[in-house]
Amino acid sequence: MPEYWALEGTLSEREIRKLLAACSETRYPARNKAIVLLATDAGLTPKEIAWLKRFSVQTDDGLVGDYITLAGKKGKRLTPRRIPLAPRGRLKNALIDCLSSFPGTMHDPLIVSERGLEGDPDELAGLQVYQEMRPTSIGYVLWKIANRAGVAMDGGRDARRTFIVKVGREMKKAGGTARDVQTLAGHRSLESTQRLLEADFAAQTRVIGSLFDTLPDQG
Repeated sequence: MPEYWALEGTLSEREIRKLLAACSETRYPARNKAIVLLATDAGLTPKEIAWLKRFSVQTDDGLVGDYITLAGKKGKRLTPRRIPLAPRGRLKNALIDCLSSFPGTMHDPLIVSERGLEGDPDELAGLQVYQEMRPTSIGYVLWKIANRAGVAMDGGRDARRTFIVKVGREMKKAGGTARDVQTLAGHRSLESTQRLLEADFAAQTRVIGSLFDTLPDQG
C-alpha cells in the first residue's frame, strides 16, 4: 500500500507492520498482535478491546466467525455494532492464534491479563478464572509496543483513526457512504465521522489534479 495516504494522527501500513514485528519480540505475541490489529483493523478503543469476550468473535462451534460483535456493550460514547472480518485477513488469523494460545469458555475474556495467562493451562481449562485486561493496561501495551517498534503513536487513538480513514476511502469505491463508516466506527454523530474523512488536503489536491490538469483551456 502506498505510504502517501497516511495523515497526521494515523499510521502507515509500514508502521503497522513494524508494530506487529515488535509484538513477536514480546512475552505474549499472539495476544499483543490481536490487541494491535483490533485497534488498527477493526477500529476498537482500548475500552472496547477490554470488554470483548470470546463469544464476541466465536461461533457456537468455537470457530472464529465472520464478524466481531459488540452487541450488549455499554457506554455513552460509542454505540454497539458489528464489524465484519476479512475471511483471510490478518486480524482473523490473529484472533485464531490468540484463542489458541490459552483455553477458555465462550464467556471468558478475549484479551486476558498477564495474571490470567500465568496459570497452568491444564488446570485452567474450561474454568472461568481469566481476568480481562483493564483499558489502561491495553493502552500501556500499545504504548510499549510502539516504543519498541520506534513508531510515534498516540496509543489507541491513532490506531482507531487509521481504521476510520482507511475504511472511509475504500467505502467510496464500494459505493458506500459516510453513514456506513459511521456505523463501523460506532460514532453517534455523523459529524464525528466526517471530521476524519474530510481532512485529507493531499487527497483533495490529487482529485482536483486528476479532474482538471488535462482539460483544454480554450474551446
